[in-house]
Amino acid sequence: MSFFKRLFSSKKESSNYGTSQSKNKINTKEYFDDRYTEDIIDPKMLEGCLKMIESYFIENKIERKIESPINHPINLDQVDQDGFGFLLYCKAFQIEESQAAMFLSYSFSDFLIKKYGFKLYIDSKPDYPLRSMTLKYEKDEVFLSLYPFEYTTKVLNGNSTFSDLVEKIKTQIDEMPDLEDL
Repeated sequence: MSFFKRLFSSKKESSNYGTSQSKNKINTKEYFDDRYTEDIIDPKMLEGCLKMIESYFIENKIERKIESPINHPINLDQVDQDGFGFLLYCKAFQIEESQAAMFLSYSFSDFLIKKYGFKLYIDSKPDYPLRSMTLKYEKDEVFLSLYPFEYTTKVLNGNSTFSDLVEKIKTQIDEMPDLEDL
């Protein structure tokens, strides 16, 4: 976890990562199209991520709480909390912490894309270093954004769980305003 400690404890220079936006700012379509590029998770990359998670369960003799899909948030929480730790497991394969976090981030993103209809975007002007990959949920031209890699680092540092985020997402989707209400 030293990678994350260094990352979060270092000085942050926002000038390199675009300008900060208010939570409820309304942007034009041109601004959105200039800043964000829709992307997909490479199927081979996702397959590798899911196999790594599956092998973690097998090697640690951990029974998944949710049989399918393997990347269900409850299972991802198990990967973080049960056994000897996913980061240490990946380290045994000479996989760096940031790559291990990306495995979980891609897996979690895939779950949200399939379950809730989020879309993956690359942000050309991220506000913070861990926010270049963003998931967006759209309802009548109103967007809900989240940052899967940043959130994954919070989970791996023990500050949250994937299950907690999914509960927050459900609530936020239900409470999303209409464009006219903004």
